[in-house]
Amino acid sequence: MKLVSKNVDKGQGTVVLIPEESEDMWHAYNLIAEGDSVRSTTIRKVQNETATGSSTSSRVRTTLTITVETIDFDTQGCVLRLKGRNIEENQYVKMGAYHTLDLELNRKFELRKPEWDSIALERIEMACDPTQSADVAAVVMQEGLAHVCLITPSMTLVRSKIEVNIPRMY
Repeated sequence: MKLVSKNVDKGQGTVVLIPEESEDMWHAYNLIAEGDSVRSTTIRKVQNETATGSSTSSRVRTTLTITVETIDFDTQGCVLRLKGRNIEENQYVKMGAYHTLDLELNRKFELRKPEWDSIALERIEMACDPTQSADVAAVVMQEGLAHVCLITPSMTLVRSKIEVNIPRMY
């Protein structure tokens, strides 16, 4: 998971996260609780009425902030569905209207909690630390040089570089 920003002061505040793999969605599922507010982009069907009285509907992408009432995690589609009421003014959605936000991989969302506890903050640290998801540790060596690497499903991280001068024999 990628931590875009973190603004938590005296137990309350917001974090902006981007889930990058399916395990990140599981962390998000365990972070978000009923009563939290989540802000994310979504697609909403909007009905427009013309001057003649006929109506047309279109789908628009908009950003909504909802207070979470129900949480559903679809493990097959790797989608987290959050249902709740809209709490911020929006040109397409009335205040208090129900909406379902689908949190998906690589889509940014903002989580606001009235009270951040140490367990939730620790979960964010763990989810955003790439060393927690490393599959393999490797040491790559050559004469006088060694690299200690962690290999994750998406990248290789060089954790340490060790250089030693080896005197040459003539």
